[in-house]
Amino acid sequence: MNTRRANLALWTFAVVPTLFVVLILFAPAVQGVVLSLRRGGPSIANYTAVLRDRFFWRAVEGNLIVPAGSLAVEFVIGLALALNLSGRRGRLAAVADIAAILPFAIPEIVLLTVARYIFMPRGYLNAALDAAGLGPLPWLVPGSPWSYFTVIVVDAWHVTPVVMLIILAGLQTIPPELYEAARLDGAGTIATFRYITLPMLAPAMLAALVLRGIDALRIFSTTLVLTGVEGVPVISTYAYHLWTDAQEPRVAMAASVILAVMIVVVALVGLIAMRRGALFALYE
Repeated sequence: MNTRRANLALWTFAVVPTLFVVLILFAPAVQGVVLSLRRGGPSIANYTAVLRDRFFWRAVEGNLIVPAGSLAVEFVIGLALALNLSGRRGRLAAVADIAAILPFAIPEIVLLTVARYIFMPRGYLNAALDAAGLGPLPWLVPGSPWSYFTVIVVDAWHVTPVVMLIILAGLQTIPPELYEAARLDGAGTIATFRYITLPMLAPAMLAALVLRGIDALRIFSTTLVLTGVEGVPVISTYAYHLWTDAQEPRVAMAASVILAVMIVVVALVGLIAMRRGALFALYE
C-alpha cells in the first residue's frame, strides 16, 4: 500500500507536471528550431539571411537600448517608491500603495492606448506644450531619440510597480535593530542607507534586475503599438514583420530563436550571479 501511494505521489507531483511542461513548452520550441533550419532542406540559410539584414541589427540595437533604459528608470523610481512606502502606516499609506501599483494593474493594451493618445503628434502632451508656448515634440517619430525615450518611459511606467514590490519585500526583511544600532552610533541618513540598507537590499535588487531584465528583452507590444515595426525596432517586432508582412515564417523563426538564445543566456548569467550573491552573503 505504501509503495502504491509513493508511486501515485511521484506521478502526481513529478512525472505529470514534467510531461505537461515538455508538451507545452519544450515540444513547440523544438518545432520552432526545426522550422528555422528548413529552406529547401536542412540549412542555416535562414540564420544567414537574418544576420545579413541591416534592419535586424537595428532591432538588436533597440533590444539593448530600450531594456537598459527602462531598467534604469524602473530601479530609480522603484527604489524611491519602496523607500517612501516602507515607513508609512495608516490610510494614506494604503492609498499610496494602490496608486503605486495601479499602472501594473491596468491591462497593457489599455495603458498603451492611453499612452498613444498622450504622445501622438496631436496628443495631449503636445497640446499642453503648445499651450505653454514651447511647441510640440516628435515623441513618436520613427527612429528619433524621442521615440526611444517615449518607449522607455511607457515601458517603465507599466512595470515599475513590479520592481517596487520586490524591493519593498527586501526592505521588510532588514532587521529594525540594525537601524536602531546605527542611530545609537550617530550614523546619518546617507550613511545608514549606504552601509545598511543597500548591502542588505542587494539580493532583492539583484533578483529584480534579473527578472525584469529577462522580461524586458521580450518587449513587443509597447514598441508595436506606439511606434510600429520600424519606429523603434526590436527583435520580436522584427520577427513579427517577417512572419506577417514579408511572409517569411522560416526566417522569422530564425530571428525568434536568436532572441530566445539571448534571453536564455541572460537568464543563466543572472541566475549564476544570484547564486554567487547568495553564497557570498551566507559566507559573510
